[in-house]
Amino acid sequence: MIVQAYLTPGEIADAAFRGKPVVVIDVLRASTSIAYARAHGAEKLIPAASIEAATRLATSLDRATTLLCGEREGRPISGFDLGNSPLEFTSETVAGKTLIMTTTNGTETMSRLEGARELVVCSLVNLSAVARYLREEPELFIACSGRLGAFSLEDAVCAGKLIARLRELGVEPLVPNDAAVAAEILFGVHGGDLRRCLGETAHGRFLLEIGYGDDLDVCSRVDALTTVPVVREGRIV
Repeated sequence: MIVQAYLTPGEIADAAFRGKPVVVIDVLRASTSIAYARAHGAEKLIPAASIEAATRLATSLDRATTLLCGEREGRPISGFDLGNSPLEFTSETVAGKTLIMTTTNGTETMSRLEGARELVVCSLVNLSAVARYLREEPELFIACSGRLGAFSLEDAVCAGKLIARLRELGVEPLVPNDAAVAAEILFGVHGGDLRRCLGETAHGRFLLEIGYGDDLDVCSRVDALTTVPVVREGRIV
């Protein structure tokens, strides 16, 4: 398997990933929240690049069964039904519903990758399930969402753990690019205590400051879920 990792979303070239599978990682918090939404019975989830696009789409759907979700600067968006905390996406709230989600980093990255064959949403909570789903692919792209276009440690560490898990599953030979090698090294340094790692990142510290410390506990639970959210034709299924 050839593994091309990109540690910031702006690095990945459009021509490179077209028609191929891409893993999208946004540990804090979109990837984690999406995994929990699907695990708890959300019928479909539609990522939107902007608040305006999400609101406009909601007007064309049945509002009784549609939830607007997302955040800006880590906080819930005024007028939306849910924010971006994975603790909000309970089965009582989302089962059977259509969710429209827009976030600062995760869904923005997804919007940049529309030419991929499929987008696989990965976080620490569903990492092994994603690795098993992708283990037969000859080529794999990993897109870290980062934070406001810049590098974020938590996404790189998750990418490194995904690569390490593919090796554990017997994917050989595995041919990484330099960014994938770097991600594995970062996982080797920080993987022993992922909760501590998340709490020490810039975005993790910010979430603690605005009252979302419990989210870090949820986001650091490796393999808590077996769901594999996949974006096809603009919908997460």
